[in-house]
Amino acid sequence: MRKNAVLLAIFLLSFSLPLLADDLSAIHANALPQETAVLAALDDARELEPYSRSFTPDALWNFSLTKQEVVARLGKDLGFLTLAARNHADNVELQLLAGLVARYAYNVDVDNSFDAATSMFDRAEKLAPADVRAPWFRAMLECQTMHPETGAAAFLSLEADHVWDQLPVAFWDDYLECAGITNMPAHALRAASYIVKLHGSESEARASLVDAEKKRFEAYDPAKKYEPKEVWEGQNMGADTMFTSTICGVRLRVHGDWEADQLALGNGTCVAYFSTGPYKAVTTNLQPSVLVLARQPKPGESLLDFEKSVQGTGTFLPDATLRCPAQNCIALKGDQPGMYKADGDGHGRLVIFERGEPEFAGLIFESPQGLPQPAAGSGPAYFHPGQIQLRIPGKLYYMVLLDTAASIEEPALKDFDFFLQNLTVE
Repeated sequence: MRKNAVLLAIFLLSFSLPLLADDLSAIHANALPQETAVLAALDDARELEPYSRSFTPDALWNFSLTKQEVVARLGKDLGFLTLAARNHADNVELQLLAGLVARYAYNVDVDNSFDAATSMFDRAEKLAPADVRAPWFRAMLECQTMHPETGAAAFLSLEADHVWDQLPVAFWDDYLECAGITNMPAHALRAASYIVKLHGSESEARASLVDAEKKRFEAYDPAKKYEPKEVWEGQNMGADTMFTSTICGVRLRVHGDWEADQLALGNGTCVAYFSTGPYKAVTTNLQPSVLVLARQPKPGESLLDFEKSVQGTGTFLPDATLRCPAQNCIALKGDQPGMYKADGDGHGRLVIFERGEPEFAGLIFESPQGLPQPAAGSGPAYFHPGQIQLRIPGKLYYMVLLDTAASIEEPALKDFDFFLQNLTVE
Protein backbone atom coordinates (compact mmCIF):
# COMPACT_ATOMS: atom_id res chain seq x y z
CA MET A 1 0.00 0.00 0.00
CA ARG A 2 1.40 3.40 -0.94
CA LYS A 3 2.57 5.85 1.67
CA ASN A 4 0.41 8.84 2.40
CA ALA A 5 1.84 11.35 -0.09
CA VAL A 6 -0.80 14.01 0.39
CA LEU A 7 -0.78 15.79 3.71
CA LEU A 8 -3.09 18.34 5.25
CA ALA A 9 -1.37 21.61 6.05
CA ILE A 10 -2.47 21.35 9.69
CA PHE A 11 -0.99 17.84 9.88
CA LEU A 12 2.40 19.13 8.75
CA LEU A 13 2.65 21.26 11.88
CA SER A 14 3.39 18.17 13.96
CA PHE A 15 6.57 17.23 12.13
CA SER A 16 8.83 19.76 13.84
CA LEU A 17 7.04 19.71 17.19
CA PRO A 18 7.08 17.34 20.18
CA LEU A 19 5.22 14.06 19.94
CA LEU A 20 1.47 13.94 20.42
CA ALA A 21 0.45 10.70 22.18
CA ASP A 22 2.72 7.95 23.43
CA ASP A 23 0.93 4.92 21.97
CA LEU A 24 3.50 2.59 23.51
CA SER A 25 2.21 3.67 26.91
CA ALA A 26 -0.78 1.43 26.17
CA ILE A 27 1.50 -1.64 26.15
CA HIS A 28 1.77 -3.41 29.52
CA ALA A 29 5.43 -4.38 29.75
CA ASN A 30 4.85 -6.75 32.66
CA ALA A 31 2.51 -8.85 30.47
CA LEU A 32 5.19 -9.37 27.81
CA PRO A 33 7.49 -12.38 27.75
CA GLN A 34 10.32 -11.29 30.00
CA GLU A 35 12.96 -11.98 27.40
CA THR A 36 15.94 -9.72 26.81
CA ALA A 37 15.31 -9.29 23.06
CA VAL A 38 11.64 -8.40 23.58
CA LEU A 39 12.24 -5.88 26.37
CA ALA A 40 15.18 -4.35 24.49
CA ALA A 41 13.00 -3.92 21.39
CA LEU A 42 10.35 -2.21 23.52
CA ASP A 43 12.91 0.20 24.98
CA ASP A 44 14.30 0.95 21.52
CA ALA A 45 10.82 1.49 20.07
CA ARG A 46 10.09 3.97 22.86
CA GLU A 47 13.19 5.92 21.91
CA LEU A 48 12.28 5.86 18.22
CA GLU A 49 8.55 6.62 18.63
CA PRO A 50 8.95 10.40 18.19
CA TYR A 51 10.62 9.81 14.82
CA SER A 52 8.22 7.22 13.48
CA ARG A 53 4.80 7.64 15.02
CA SER A 54 3.72 9.60 11.93
CA PHE A 55 4.99 9.66 8.37
CA THR A 56 7.46 12.47 7.60
CA PRO A 57 8.44 13.21 3.97
CA ASP A 58 12.17 13.04 3.40
CA ALA A 59 12.25 16.73 2.52
CA LEU A 60 10.93 17.59 5.99
CA TRP A 61 13.04 15.17 8.01
CA ASN A 62 15.01 17.33 10.47
CA PHE A 63 15.38 15.02 13.46
CA SER A 64 18.57 14.36 15.40
CA LEU A 65 18.67 10.78 14.07
CA THR A 66 18.91 10.13 10.35
CA LYS A 67 16.03 8.33 8.70
CA GLN A 68 18.41 5.52 7.68
CA GLU A 69 19.33 4.92 11.32
CA VAL A 70 15.67 4.83 12.37
CA VAL A 71 14.86 2.44 9.52
CA ALA A 72 17.69 0.09 10.49
CA ARG A 73 16.84 0.04 14.18
CA LEU A 74 13.08 -0.39 13.73
CA GLY A 75 13.67 -3.11 11.14
CA LYS A 76 15.86 -4.96 13.63
CA ASP A 77 13.33 -4.49 16.45
CA LEU A 78 10.53 -5.74 14.23
CA GLY A 79 12.55 -8.81 13.31
CA PHE A 80 13.08 -9.75 16.97
CA LEU A 81 9.44 -9.12 17.85
CA THR A 82 8.10 -11.05 14.87
CA LEU A 83 10.15 -14.09 15.87
CA ALA A 84 9.06 -13.77 19.50
CA ALA A 85 5.42 -13.40 18.44
CA ARG A 86 5.63 -16.74 16.62
CA ASN A 87 7.08 -18.39 19.73
CA HIS A 88 4.45 -16.83 22.00
CA ALA A 89 1.43 -16.87 19.70
CA ASP A 90 -1.04 -16.61 22.59
CA ASN A 91 0.53 -13.51 24.18
CA VAL A 92 -1.79 -10.61 23.30
CA GLU A 93 0.58 -7.98 24.61
CA LEU A 94 3.39 -9.19 22.37
CA GLN A 95 1.15 -9.22 19.29
CA LEU A 96 0.11 -5.64 20.03
CA LEU A 97 3.69 -4.49 20.59
CA ALA A 98 4.91 -6.17 17.41
CA GLY A 99 2.02 -4.63 15.45
CA LEU A 100 2.70 -1.18 16.83
CA VAL A 101 6.41 -1.40 16.02
CA ALA A 102 5.46 -2.59 12.52
CA ARG A 103 3.19 0.46 12.20
CA TYR A 104 6.08 2.72 13.12
CA ALA A 105 8.30 0.84 10.67
CA TYR A 106 5.69 1.44 7.96
CA ASN A 107 5.91 5.18 8.60
CA VAL A 108 9.63 5.13 7.74
CA ASP A 109 9.20 2.84 4.71
CA VAL A 110 10.45 -0.47 6.10
CA ASP A 111 9.58 -3.20 3.57
CA ASN A 112 6.56 -5.46 4.29
CA SER A 113 5.80 -3.60 7.51
CA PHE A 114 2.18 -2.79 6.64
CA ASP A 115 1.23 -6.43 6.18
CA ALA A 116 3.13 -7.34 9.34
CA ALA A 117 1.22 -4.73 11.34
CA THR A 118 -2.21 -5.78 10.11
CA SER A 119 -1.40 -9.45 10.71
CA MET A 120 -0.33 -8.77 14.31
CA PHE A 121 -3.39 -6.63 15.04
CA ASP A 122 -5.69 -9.27 13.55
CA ARG A 123 -4.11 -11.93 15.73
CA ALA A 124 -4.36 -9.77 18.85
CA GLU A 125 -8.02 -9.03 18.20
CA LYS A 126 -8.81 -12.73 17.82
CA LEU A 127 -7.08 -13.44 21.13
CA ALA A 128 -8.82 -10.57 22.95
CA PRO A 129 -11.87 -9.38 21.00
CA ALA A 130 -13.00 -7.03 23.78
CA ASP A 131 -9.64 -5.21 23.93
CA VAL A 132 -9.88 -1.80 22.26
CA ARG A 133 -6.16 -1.56 21.48
CA ALA A 134 -5.96 -3.80 18.39
CA PRO A 135 -8.76 -2.02 16.46
CA TRP A 136 -7.45 1.32 17.72
CA PHE A 137 -3.88 0.67 16.55
CA ARG A 138 -5.17 -0.67 13.22
CA ALA A 139 -7.40 2.40 12.76
CA MET A 140 -4.40 4.68 13.20
CA LEU A 141 -2.37 2.61 10.75
CA GLU A 142 -5.15 3.00 8.18
CA CYS A 143 -5.27 6.75 8.85
CA GLN A 144 -1.61 6.91 7.81
CA THR A 145 -2.22 5.32 4.41
CA MET A 146 -3.58 6.84 1.21
CA HIS A 147 -7.12 5.90 2.35
CA PRO A 148 -7.43 7.43 5.81
CA GLU A 149 -11.23 7.55 5.67
CA THR A 150 -11.24 3.82 6.50
CA GLY A 151 -9.30 4.46 9.67
CA ALA A 152 -11.45 7.45 10.61
CA ALA A 153 -14.59 5.35 10.21
CA ALA A 154 -13.06 2.77 12.54
CA PHE A 155 -12.33 5.48 15.12
CA LEU A 156 -15.94 6.66 14.92
CA SER A 157 -17.12 3.09 15.47
CA LEU A 158 -14.85 2.66 18.48
CA GLU A 159 -16.08 5.94 19.90
CA ALA A 160 -19.70 4.84 19.51
CA ASP A 161 -19.00 1.57 21.35
CA HIS A 162 -17.18 3.05 24.36
CA VAL A 163 -17.71 5.68 27.02
CA TRP A 164 -15.35 8.50 26.14
CA ASP A 165 -13.66 8.74 29.54
CA GLN A 166 -12.87 5.02 29.50
CA LEU A 167 -10.56 5.54 26.53
CA PRO A 168 -6.99 6.75 27.16
CA VAL A 169 -5.46 10.08 26.19
CA ALA A 170 -3.31 8.34 23.56
CA PHE A 171 -6.47 7.08 21.85
CA TRP A 172 -7.93 10.60 21.66
CA ASP A 173 -4.63 12.02 20.37
CA ASP A 174 -4.67 9.48 17.54
CA TYR A 175 -8.37 10.19 16.95
CA LEU A 176 -7.64 13.94 16.83
CA GLU A 177 -4.87 13.48 14.29
CA CYS A 178 -6.97 11.18 12.10
CA ALA A 179 -9.92 13.58 12.25
CA GLY A 180 -7.63 16.36 11.06
CA ILE A 181 -6.40 14.27 8.14
CA THR A 182 -9.95 13.33 7.08
CA ASN A 183 -11.39 16.85 7.24
CA MET A 184 -13.42 16.52 10.44
CA PRO A 185 -12.34 19.60 12.44
CA ALA A 186 -15.28 19.55 14.87
CA HIS A 187 -14.48 15.95 15.76
CA ALA A 188 -10.85 16.92 16.27
CA LEU A 189 -11.84 19.73 18.63
CA ARG A 190 -14.11 17.42 20.60
CA ALA A 191 -11.27 14.91 20.96
CA ALA A 192 -9.05 17.72 22.23
CA SER A 193 -11.69 18.65 24.81
CA TYR A 194 -11.75 15.04 26.04
CA ILE A 195 -7.97 15.10 26.45
CA VAL A 196 -8.28 18.20 28.63
CA LYS A 197 -11.00 16.55 30.73
CA LEU A 198 -8.80 13.47 31.10
CA HIS A 199 -5.96 15.74 32.32
CA GLY A 200 -3.66 14.77 29.49
CA SER A 201 -0.22 16.35 29.59
CA GLU A 202 0.22 19.46 27.47
CA SER A 203 1.66 19.05 23.99
CA GLU A 204 2.94 21.78 21.71
CA ALA A 205 2.06 19.66 18.67
CA ARG A 206 -1.49 19.08 19.88
CA ALA A 207 -1.95 22.76 20.72
CA SER A 208 -0.82 23.71 17.22
CA LEU A 209 -3.18 21.21 15.59
CA VAL A 210 -6.10 22.38 17.72
CA ASP A 211 -5.35 26.02 16.94
CA ALA A 212 -5.27 25.23 13.21
CA GLU A 213 -8.62 23.44 13.44
CA LYS A 214 -10.21 26.33 15.31
CA LYS A 215 -9.06 28.76 12.63
CA ARG A 216 -10.96 26.80 9.99
CA PHE A 217 -14.26 28.05 11.41
CA GLU A 218 -15.57 31.51 10.51
CA ALA A 219 -17.94 33.13 12.97
CA TYR A 220 -21.35 34.34 11.81
CA ASP A 221 -21.41 38.06 10.98
CA PRO A 222 -24.94 39.52 11.27
CA ALA A 223 -23.86 42.60 9.30
CA LYS A 224 -22.54 40.63 6.34
CA LYS A 225 -24.54 39.98 3.18
CA TYR A 226 -24.06 36.28 2.49
CA GLU A 227 -24.25 34.87 -1.00
CA PRO A 228 -26.22 31.61 -1.34
CA LYS A 229 -23.05 29.64 -2.18
CA GLU A 230 -21.55 30.78 1.13
CA VAL A 231 -24.56 29.48 3.04
CA TRP A 232 -25.63 26.32 1.21
CA GLU A 233 -23.56 23.50 -0.22
CA GLY A 234 -25.18 20.97 -2.57
CA GLN A 235 -24.13 17.37 -3.07
CA ASN A 236 -25.49 14.90 -5.60
CA MET A 237 -26.89 11.75 -4.01
CA GLY A 238 -27.93 9.76 -7.06
CA ALA A 239 -31.54 10.67 -7.78
CA ASP A 240 -31.56 13.15 -4.88
CA THR A 241 -29.62 16.23 -3.82
CA MET A 242 -28.32 17.00 -0.33
CA PHE A 243 -28.12 20.60 0.84
CA THR A 244 -26.07 21.47 3.91
CA SER A 245 -25.81 24.81 5.68
CA THR A 246 -23.45 24.80 8.63
CA ILE A 247 -24.27 28.44 9.32
CA CYS A 248 -27.98 27.56 9.60
CA GLY A 249 -27.28 24.27 11.37
CA VAL A 250 -29.36 22.23 8.94
CA ARG A 251 -29.00 19.52 6.30
CA LEU A 252 -31.86 18.51 4.03
CA ARG A 253 -32.43 16.09 1.19
CA VAL A 254 -34.70 16.68 -1.80
CA HIS A 255 -35.58 14.69 -4.89
CA GLY A 256 -33.67 15.69 -7.99
CA ASP A 257 -36.80 16.82 -9.83
CA TRP A 258 -37.81 19.29 -7.11
CA GLU A 259 -37.22 22.96 -7.93
CA ALA A 260 -35.06 25.02 -5.58
CA ASP A 261 -36.93 28.32 -5.58
CA GLN A 262 -34.81 30.01 -2.90
CA LEU A 263 -31.71 29.24 -0.85
CA ALA A 264 -30.68 32.24 1.17
CA LEU A 265 -29.63 33.90 4.41
CA GLY A 266 -30.82 37.46 4.87
CA ASN A 267 -31.63 39.67 7.86
CA GLY A 268 -30.57 36.86 10.16
CA THR A 269 -33.07 34.40 8.66
CA CYS A 270 -32.16 31.20 6.83
CA VAL A 271 -34.51 30.17 4.03
CA ALA A 272 -34.74 27.04 1.88
CA TYR A 273 -37.77 26.90 -0.42
CA PHE A 274 -38.62 24.05 -2.80
CA SER A 275 -41.43 23.14 -5.17
CA THR A 276 -42.37 19.48 -5.63
CA GLY A 277 -44.66 17.81 -8.18
CA PRO A 278 -46.39 18.94 -10.34
CA TYR A 279 -49.49 16.89 -9.51
CA LYS A 280 -52.87 16.76 -11.25
CA ALA A 281 -55.41 18.85 -9.33
CA VAL A 282 -59.07 19.48 -10.28
CA THR A 283 -58.53 22.15 -12.94
CA THR A 284 -54.77 22.24 -13.48
CA ASN A 285 -51.41 20.88 -12.36
CA LEU A 286 -50.22 22.23 -9.02
CA GLN A 287 -46.85 22.17 -7.28
CA PRO A 288 -46.80 21.83 -3.50
CA SER A 289 -44.08 23.83 -1.78
CA VAL A 290 -41.84 23.01 1.17
CA LEU A 291 -40.27 25.86 3.13
CA VAL A 292 -37.63 25.77 5.87
CA LEU A 293 -37.02 28.91 7.89
CA ALA A 294 -34.60 29.37 10.80
CA ARG A 295 -33.66 32.40 12.90
CA GLN A 296 -32.72 33.49 16.38
CA PRO A 297 -35.61 34.31 18.73
CA LYS A 298 -36.47 37.95 19.03
CA PRO A 299 -36.06 39.45 22.53
CA GLY A 300 -38.63 37.83 24.80
CA GLU A 301 -40.08 35.70 21.99
CA SER A 302 -41.22 32.20 23.00
CA LEU A 303 -41.63 29.25 20.65
CA LEU A 304 -45.40 29.77 20.78
CA ASP A 305 -44.89 33.41 19.83
CA PHE A 306 -42.76 32.28 16.92
CA GLU A 307 -45.45 29.83 15.86
CA LYS A 308 -48.09 32.57 15.78
CA SER A 309 -45.81 34.85 13.76
CA VAL A 310 -45.41 32.28 10.96
CA GLN A 311 -48.80 30.62 11.10
CA GLY A 312 -50.66 32.81 8.62
CA THR A 313 -54.42 32.80 8.05
CA GLY A 314 -56.77 29.87 8.55
CA THR A 315 -57.34 27.31 11.28
CA PHE A 316 -54.47 25.22 12.61
CA LEU A 317 -54.96 22.15 14.79
CA PRO A 318 -52.45 19.65 16.25
CA ASP A 319 -51.38 16.86 13.89
CA ALA A 320 -49.79 13.89 15.69
CA THR A 321 -49.05 12.11 12.40
CA LEU A 322 -46.23 14.45 11.39
CA ARG A 323 -42.59 13.61 12.01
CA CYS A 324 -40.85 15.99 14.41
CA PRO A 325 -37.06 16.59 14.27
CA ALA A 326 -36.99 17.64 17.94
CA GLN A 327 -38.44 16.53 21.27
CA ASN A 328 -40.05 19.89 21.92
CA CYS A 329 -42.08 20.25 18.73
CA ILE A 330 -45.31 21.82 17.55
CA ALA A 331 -46.96 19.97 14.64
CA LEU A 332 -50.07 21.45 13.05
CA LYS A 333 -52.50 20.82 10.19
CA GLY A 334 -53.88 23.89 8.48
CA ASP A 335 -57.29 24.49 6.95
CA GLN A 336 -57.55 27.56 4.71
CA PRO A 337 -60.99 27.51 2.99
CA GLY A 338 -61.11 28.47 -0.68
CA MET A 339 -57.38 29.13 -0.91
CA TYR A 340 -57.04 27.28 -4.21
CA LYS A 341 -60.59 27.96 -5.43
CA ALA A 342 -61.81 25.06 -7.61
CA ASP A 343 -58.68 23.05 -6.77
CA GLY A 344 -59.62 22.91 -3.09
CA ASP A 345 -58.93 24.41 0.28
CA GLY A 346 -55.43 24.95 1.57
CA HIS A 347 -54.39 21.88 3.59
CA GLY A 348 -50.91 22.88 4.69
CA ARG A 349 -48.78 21.40 7.48
CA LEU A 350 -46.55 23.23 9.92
CA VAL A 351 -43.73 21.90 12.12
CA ILE A 352 -42.15 24.26 14.65
CA PHE A 353 -39.23 23.45 16.95
CA GLU A 354 -36.12 24.92 18.55
CA ARG A 355 -32.48 23.94 18.92
CA GLY A 356 -29.89 25.16 21.39
CA GLU A 357 -26.36 26.00 20.33
CA PRO A 358 -24.29 22.79 19.94
CA GLU A 359 -21.04 22.46 21.87
CA PHE A 360 -19.14 21.58 18.68
CA ALA A 361 -20.84 23.24 15.75
CA GLY A 362 -20.87 21.24 12.54
CA LEU A 363 -20.05 17.92 14.21
CA ILE A 364 -23.25 16.25 13.07
CA PHE A 365 -22.52 17.08 9.42
CA GLU A 366 -18.97 15.71 9.33
CA SER A 367 -17.95 12.37 7.87
CA PRO A 368 -14.50 11.05 6.93
CA GLN A 369 -13.19 12.34 3.62
CA GLY A 370 -10.39 10.82 1.59
CA LEU A 371 -7.33 12.74 0.51
CA PRO A 372 -6.96 14.15 -3.00
CA GLN A 373 -4.95 11.71 -5.06
CA PRO A 374 -1.68 13.12 -6.44
CA ALA A 375 -0.52 12.39 -9.95
CA ALA A 376 1.62 9.27 -10.26
CA GLY A 377 5.25 10.01 -9.50
CA SER A 378 4.54 13.60 -8.46
CA GLY A 379 5.87 13.19 -4.91
CA PRO A 380 4.33 14.80 -1.84
CA ALA A 381 1.53 17.29 -2.46
CA TYR A 382 0.08 19.75 0.01
CA PHE A 383 -3.29 21.42 0.22
CA HIS A 384 -5.16 23.70 2.59
CA PRO A 385 -8.64 22.62 3.67
CA GLY A 386 -11.44 25.11 3.14
CA GLN A 387 -13.07 27.37 5.69
CA ILE A 388 -16.32 26.41 7.44
CA GLN A 389 -19.08 28.82 8.39
CA LEU A 390 -19.97 28.54 12.06
CA ARG A 391 -23.61 28.13 12.99
CA ILE A 392 -25.54 31.23 14.00
CA PRO A 393 -24.92 31.38 17.76
CA GLY A 394 -27.43 30.74 20.50
CA LYS A 395 -30.86 29.18 20.30
CA LEU A 396 -32.54 28.96 16.90
CA TYR A 397 -36.21 28.60 16.05
CA TYR A 398 -37.07 26.45 13.03
CA MET A 399 -40.18 26.22 10.90
CA VAL A 400 -40.89 23.60 8.24
CA LEU A 401 -43.98 24.33 6.15
CA LEU A 402 -45.91 22.39 3.54
CA ASP A 403 -48.20 24.47 1.34
CA THR A 404 -50.66 22.35 -0.66
CA ALA A 405 -54.20 22.19 -1.98
CA ALA A 406 -56.70 19.61 -0.72
CA SER A 407 -56.93 18.03 -4.19
CA ILE A 408 -53.23 17.04 -4.20
CA GLU A 409 -52.85 16.52 -0.46
CA GLU A 410 -51.92 12.83 -0.67
CA PRO A 411 -48.80 13.11 -2.90
CA ALA A 412 -47.84 16.39 -1.20
CA LEU A 413 -47.87 14.69 2.21
CA LYS A 414 -45.61 11.93 0.88
CA ASP A 415 -43.15 14.57 -0.27
CA PHE A 416 -43.36 16.33 3.10
CA ASP A 417 -42.82 13.11 5.03
CA PHE A 418 -39.76 12.32 2.90
CA PHE A 419 -38.44 15.80 3.58
CA LEU A 420 -38.93 15.56 7.36
CA GLN A 421 -37.50 12.07 7.47
CA ASN A 422 -34.29 13.32 5.83
CA LEU A 423 -34.01 16.60 7.73
CA THR A 424 -30.99 16.88 10.05
CA VAL A 425 -30.73 19.79 12.45
CA GLU A 426 -27.96 20.48 14.97
